Amino acid sequence: MKKIFILTLLLGVLAACGSGGTNETDSSEKQTEVSSSVETSSSEKKSELKEVDFQLEGTNYKVKILDNWEVLQDEEFAFSASNEETSDGLMIYGLKKTDVDGFDTFKNKIREQITSTEDFQINEETVNEEAYQTTHYKGVLYDLTGNSEGMNGKVRFYIVETETDYVVINMIGLPSFFERNSEVVDEMLNSFVAI
Repeated sequence: MKKIFILTLLLGVLAACGSGGTNETDSSEKQTEVSSSVETSSSEKKSELKEVDFQLEGTNYKVKILDNWEVLQDEEFAFSASNEETSDGLMIYGLKKTDVDGFDTFKNKIREQITSTEDFQINEETVNEEAYQTTHYKGVLYDLTGNSEGMNGKVRFYIVETETDYVVINMIGLPSFFERNSEVVDEMLNSFVAI
């Protein structure tokens, strides 16, 4: 399951604080601006979201992402987008349900991959697992905080089961990103759906 090892790559992205892939130039990748906006606080401007379509294991999906995030070309992920300046981002990957021996097996394989690396040291006291429900899918959330080169980072693994796939929606950022944008994060997750 080569796609499972991408946690190391993901943590490397967080550790690099801004390094990323190249801009998406594939014409099959459709990005559409949407009128959706969420106010993050009374003192900050509204966060605009845009809708993007992508394909995972032959199934078409869509998700809303922050307008200032760039879609990245990355062979390890079905979808990847981030803001290079703030190092927050989202990666989506998964497997066909027929390729895995059930949701629990997939979930456990992902959980096994959530370990500290040389570049990112997980604070074990912050690791939290809980049931999670989006508008369209149910699953589990693994939430953890770690440190890389003196910077704290938060990683959230939303593992969900769709009609055809087991999917990991991976969000990374500084802890303050999640505190400031809890409503935006919820809206992004609830927008993830097969089309």
